[in-house]
Amino acid sequence: MIDQYPFHYKICENGHLIYSDSGPVSSDHCNICGAKFVTQCTQCGMPLPGIFDSPVYFTSGKPVNKPRKPGACGKCGTVFPWTRNAAVHADLSEAEALSRVLRCCSRFHVVAKQLRQRHDSRETIDVQDEYDVQDLLHALLRIDFEDIRPEEWTPSYAGSSARIDFVIKDYKMVIETKMTRKGLDAKAIGAQLIEDIAKYKQSPDCKTIVCLIYDPDERVANPTGLVRDLEKLDKDVTVKVVLAPER
Repeated sequence: MIDQYPFHYKICENGHLIYSDSGPVSSDHCNICGAKFVTQCTQCGMPLPGIFDSPVYFTSGKPVNKPRKPGACGKCGTVFPWTRNAAVHADLSEAEALSRVLRCCSRFHVVAKQLRQRHDSRETIDVQDEYDVQDLLHALLRIDFEDIRPEEWTPSYAGSSARIDFVIKDYKMVIETKMTRKGLDAKAIGAQLIEDIAKYKQSPDCKTIVCLIYDPDERVANPTGLVRDLEKLDKDVTVKVVLAPER
């Protein structure tokens, strides 16, 4: 008879099953995507199972059989978040994925301005530097994509590696953000992106590069020329550049 071993587990809102062989999973958020764990039906409160038994692989000690994720609550029929997410994203083609990323970028300035208008003058995010750009864009991308990897490193190129702002591995899409400021004009940003593109295309997860250039003070004098030059830069990868606000 093959020995069965108990494993504790939780499922996050995006459907990642996280298990432990040393007791209950103590964290409240998924260590893969950061989403909250779902431990009960949000409608009727029925608890989800949290333990499964399985033999383990001799070499790794990992379970051979993992439990199936329920699609909906067995008591009230409420659909679980991972089922809804799968239905929304199941048929997203590469072209559709790119279109949604470009839309997030093109509407970026509108969203940034809207966030300043908080009720009763409450604190908000005021986009002042590239880190603010990254944080807000990351939040917008989460509307359409579950697996977004921030700050991924590229393979070494010309003796150095580069850190990519975001990678959407499912579509081999790399996203880079820039924000103009005093001392960082169109020429400087163009030079940075030329170097970035050369490094990013070395990554196995890079088929398309999307560059968001946030220019709220309109420091770029010839936005059309900058976009065209960068998009024609490399024939090995698809490069798309969005300068926001569009003008």
